[in-house]
Amino acid sequence: MATTIWTRERTSWHEPGHGWIDLPIALKGVQVGLDELSPREKSIFGKTLKQTRSYVLVRLAGRVRALSRTKVLGVTSMTDATDLERAAMAAALRPLGEYVASIGMQRPLAEYSREEVLTLIEVAVTAFQDYFRKNNDEIPF
Repeated sequence: MATTIWTRERTSWHEPGHGWIDLPIALKGVQVGLDELSPREKSIFGKTLKQTRSYVLVRLAGRVRALSRTKVLGVTSMTDATDLERAAMAAALRPLGEYVASIGMQRPLAEYSREEVLTLIEVAVTAFQDYFRKNNDEIPF
């Protein structure tokens, strides 16, 4: 399954013949692996990835880019999410934000304890299910 990537912050790079290219926050792309590239791209990006493990290959704006992991947010997409499912995901944002604020917004996710991550998941799933329950009579849970 392909991983959908969104830019976390404004992203810029120089492209010969085109000059500087600025991409906005939340531009959608797809993470790619070296095996998906042409031999020329494999050679170029393979060297980049060997030099630093902090980059990820992403197809953005029709081109493959090596971006710092700190500049992208990766999410594995739901297959064929319905409008109701998308609305339920959006409804989970406020409770998630409130929970993260309560435990410290400046902390990276890698510093969360196991219990904090489990609570984060519980908050998201509960908010998702609550929205579904209130907006769809056919849901059995």
